[in-house]
Amino acid sequence: MAGKITMNKKIIYLSIIFACQLWKVNGQQGTWENGLPEDPEFFPIAVWLQDPADASAYKAGGINLYIGLWQGPTEDQLSTLREAGMPVMCTQNPTGLDHLDDSIIVGWTQQDEPDNAQADGSGGYDPCIDPEIITGIYDSIKKKDPTRPIYLNLGQGVSYTDWVGRGECTGDTWMYPFYIEGCDIVSFDIYPVTSRYDLIRNNLWYVADGIDNLRLWSEDSKPVWCWIETTHINSENKPEPYQVKAEVWMALIHGAKGFGYFCHEWVPEFNANALLDDPVMFPAVTKINAEIHQLAPVLNSPDIHGMVSVESSNTGVPVDIMVKTYQDTLYIFTVAMRDASTTATFTIDGTVDGDVYVIGEDRDLSISGETFEDHFNGYEVHLYKAGLLNTGVKRETENAFRIFPNPCSGYLTIDTDLRVQYLSLISMTGKIIEIHAFTGDNKLDVSQMHPGTYILQVQTGDELYHQKIFIQHVF
Repeated sequence: MAGKITMNKKIIYLSIIFACQLWKVNGQQGTWENGLPEDPEFFPIAVWLQDPADASAYKAGGINLYIGLWQGPTEDQLSTLREAGMPVMCTQNPTGLDHLDDSIIVGWTQQDEPDNAQADGSGGYDPCIDPEIITGIYDSIKKKDPTRPIYLNLGQGVSYTDWVGRGECTGDTWMYPFYIEGCDIVSFDIYPVTSRYDLIRNNLWYVADGIDNLRLWSEDSKPVWCWIETTHINSENKPEPYQVKAEVWMALIHGAKGFGYFCHEWVPEFNANALLDDPVMFPAVTKINAEIHQLAPVLNSPDIHGMVSVESSNTGVPVDIMVKTYQDTLYIFTVAMRDASTTATFTIDGTVDGDVYVIGEDRDLSISGETFEDHFNGYEVHLYKAGLLNTGVKRETENAFRIFPNPCSGYLTIDTDLRVQYLSLISMTGKIIEIHAFTGDNKLDVSQMHPGTYILQVQTGDELYHQKIFIQHVF
């Protein structure tokens, strides 16, 4: 790859012909006086538009949040949820406003999927809702109650960007950053297994793509969530538990800070709580949820970049990873991103204590030097942990350097007081794409790089600093 990085005292200029964008704050949940718990052991797992009478059953399955109440909230609905200890995000109607001091309400919801074409009531469709209307609603809700977050769910056009269900707005991805201004928590839904579209059907990675897009469009300034399919919905197809687990972990590994399960189905007949009634799927998601709640403090800790890399023996099956360190333990969360088998080789920059334990599978893997291997079936998830003795990688340090403009389209500038020795670009699988020493007039041309998400790594002596960047084609 040809290109240039220019180092001029404390300023590094990356000359790029793509538009790129920095992920600023990794989408943390934020602090709200009457919002979700700030406890690091809390990780939001929701169900959508379910009967409050079922709240205790869902809670037993690891669900800790309701989103949406049918024609509510009503006094009876809130009372039932309060008895079950199930918090809710709901419409800010008069009943909701009467309960501003009620801790059971932890957020307010916007209109669902405003980015889609809107039914006109006569069998036709109007265009998608103007984002200015959504931001106006946001301002109105916030004015009445600034103590709770406002939640907005968007449609599958977030991931399937050419989806015709957006009508006149199809392909207009420029609208999404403006929609996102109308919320504090943003989510989307796409259901690959049950999709009617050949391009999407069984291609589970569209869940991860949607997370990536929302993080890009929000500048990673807000928590990104998503919805996971569990039923037939409107299809003869139905996801298997391993596919649901894969979708969940694809979302988490790509940075989702919460998620929910879609519980309804219309085929073979309508059932609003089909997940709860499923003797196979509900125990499966209960197990998934238990694992996530156990790992919540880890998931809520900062990501570590550059410490672990992975190579897949099957180049058609990328293995995506998320790396964390928590209480002197290294965690590597992984998922095969395609429906085919592969062997992954992991390389750790650091020293671990003993073998690698595979969480939930009751098996250990031996480390040879700095590497270990494991087999993946299609869409398989493996969660690893190992005692950590030392590492050559420094955690992210806020304000170590500043990248601007943000977003950018042209020159990306890195302003730092650090004595920079090397700058590297790393893929999301941990593979180093480029390394450049700062000697003289060092320049990097990334014009031949594929668009996507990369880690920008700055080395100063024996310390490493990281930021995520996006590269996109500009037309």
